Amino acid sequence: MTAIFRTPFIIFLTLVLSNAFQSLLYSEDHPYVNLGRNVFDSLKTQDFKKFFSQSVFSLTEPEFRIFLLNIRNQDIRNHLTDLHKLPFPEDANTTQKKWDIVFAHNWRKEWRHLNRNTNGMVYAESFMPLLHGAEKYSFQWQTVELLKVEVLLPLIWQNGRFELKRDLDLSEFEQDPRTIFVDRRVQYRITPNKSTYSKAFMIGTIAEDSESLIKENILGNGSGQGDIILNFPFARNAPLYYFCPDQKGVGGEIIIKDFMDFDKPNQRHDLLLTMAFGNPVKYFQIQLKDVLMVGEDALFFGRPEWIGEVNLPSGILY
Repeated sequence: MTAIFRTPFIIFLTLVLSNAFQSLLYSEDHPYVNLGRNVFDSLKTQDFKKFFSQSVFSLTEPEFRIFLLNIRNQDIRNHLTDLHKLPFPEDANTTQKKWDIVFAHNWRKEWRHLNRNTNGMVYAESFMPLLHGAEKYSFQWQTVELLKVEVLLPLIWQNGRFELKRDLDLSEFEQDPRTIFVDRRVQYRITPNKSTYSKAFMIGTIAEDSESLIKENILGNGSGQGDIILNFPFARNAPLYYFCPDQKGVGGEIIIKDFMDFDKPNQRHDLLLTMAFGNPVKYFQIQLKDVLMVGEDALFFGRPEWIGEVNLPSGILY
């Protein structure tokens, strides 16, 4: 986990786009959306203090301690456990007991590494590169419009199955490792790469059943090409399922949660900020790396990236 504070974590329609839906969507903003807007506003006004407050570096020592102690992410815990070189006592016979020992020995070390990133370093290595990227296109920030904040979910075909970027829960919870958790009231963009060519990615209400394919709140479902856009305005008790109609056993469950329902792993996501600027209008993107929920707020843990000019992504209207 030490390296994540200098570079990104090693160890993250047919949609209804009517005015009524947009009003519903923004009546209760997801913390990811708030984070994206705040970062955008900080760049628009060149307010580094506001930018800094959206990052992991803004955490106080007690806040960081509580966050790390209660982290519900198997990969992050395993990474720190691997760094723990001292032998465990015989009575440390559960993963939770081992984690308590690992945490007690290592949390201050992780805090010291975090503190090495001074305000000046964050300003020079994270904030200014974004502004310099925009300068190449002669941005007039007062006329730039933020169109959408999205969660980026890369999709690949690996080991004979679909693999979506996700974080594993703790082993004690015995969650199916294929399960994908998504939150309501934020847009997810599933981006297949070339490895998924000729393999249609479908989402339905019944596992392995193409007849159960759903289109409401999903764009590109089962098309076999291009991005798939998810944007659910509601939580859902019954799971959905992702699968390939031509090959069995390659998918898993999708569970839609309220974003304040913490019965899920602490997930690391990358956010895409899509902006519009110019006449004729052009579109640009920034990627916020390794965003995690810390309590009721979202913070970015990795170094943001200026992506630059892009075509207008599917599922975004302008």
